[in-house]
Amino acid sequence: MSYMDCCNWDDCTRCGECLMKCPVMKMEKDEARIAIGRLIEGKEVRRVFDECTLCFNCNNYCPIEGLRPHELIQQRMLEHRGKVPEFIKYLLNSMPSPTIWQDAYERLNDNEKDILDRWSQIPPPSKEILFIGCIGKATSAYDIEHSEVLKELPKFGPRDICCGELHYRIGGWDAYTSMIEKTIQRFSELDIERMVCYCGSCYNFLSNILPKVYGKELPFKLVSMYEWLWERVESGGLELKKPLNFRAAVHESCYVSELGSRFPEILRTLYTATGAELTELEHHGKDNITCGFVSMARKGNFPQAFLSMVKEQNKKYGEAKDADVKYMALNCPGCFIGLSFTNFLRRVGLRYMPDELLRAYGDTITTPIQKRFGLFLTLLIKRMPRLLFHRGHNPDGFTIEKDSKLTDTKKSGF
Repeated sequence: MSYMDCCNWDDCTRCGECLMKCPVMKMEKDEARIAIGRLIEGKEVRRVFDECTLCFNCNNYCPIEGLRPHELIQQRMLEHRGKVPEFIKYLLNSMPSPTIWQDAYERLNDNEKDILDRWSQIPPPSKEILFIGCIGKATSAYDIEHSEVLKELPKFGPRDICCGELHYRIGGWDAYTSMIEKTIQRFSELDIERMVCYCGSCYNFLSNILPKVYGKELPFKLVSMYEWLWERVESGGLELKKPLNFRAAVHESCYVSELGSRFPEILRTLYTATGAELTELEHHGKDNITCGFVSMARKGNFPQAFLSMVKEQNKKYGEAKDADVKYMALNCPGCFIGLSFTNFLRRVGLRYMPDELLRAYGDTITTPIQKRFGLFLTLLIKRMPRLLFHRGHNPDGFTIEKDSKLTDTKKSGF
């Protein structure tokens, strides 16, 4: 099985709409029609492999219901890249080799480690629980555990499971399958009616990608923490304590187009209700452009991958400057971490909205996510020699085999 198996590609009319409407590539009609045909046939398309940011938008441009051009492109791009590079394996939770998550959890203090131990246990039967993903565990364990806003929610977040987003987007299908099956098994032990996802990425991958692409559904409902918060506000259960007094452009995660209109509407409703003054970037909603993090999947070595990310980030910073804002409001922890490598150079401040919203409704944030950026940077520097120079075998078994139909772009000239 692969990403492409979620769809019947015989239904594709090869109209090229997905690539013509792409806010990054903006292909002309003839080029787009040829390109989509070549991708379906398993042939290389140089522009797609060099420029696509894997943002999901193309799935919403396709006029054929149920077809997912993103998954087609991702399959071909990862086939083209080949084996999973060491620097990417280091970013994937629960791999056999050391990962940034294992390293980060070991750097936490004893109190935080005790919290993660508690979150690894199956909670008693309850109507709802809060699921905390990788970055939430590594950056905000103490504040989530002691949150007054979230106190009624039992917490669950074992160290060795996650939604599988990074595995899916930069690791490959085998890596994703291994991770999500482990997660599904742990979830099967829960006796709940609804899972509240602290991270928007977890919400997207568990409620959307899991059933639509992997073909499995969880036995309970899922909701984002943002929707859960707004439910409490509307019912009178939350009172604004510390209004947010800043003006910012809304930075949306790359998966926002996958979640329909309700998710981005609730983000904006919550941000505004807590006092933030919002403005829109040129590209937003289903035409959103990415923070660049997943663009690293295009490259097989760390320096090229990092430069690929920075190239895409510069587009986002440019739009922020055009919007005349000092800040971008981000809901995604991955976007925040990725942009933290470069935002000071472009003088665009980052507001991490999970922290901001919880603070606005009365929580004390003792460890804002920006304080943990140094931890991730230190870990990357420590592992850098292996990430840069490892040229060994691929012991974990996660490979992306090239389709026999793939052709050399130099020979094809396309």
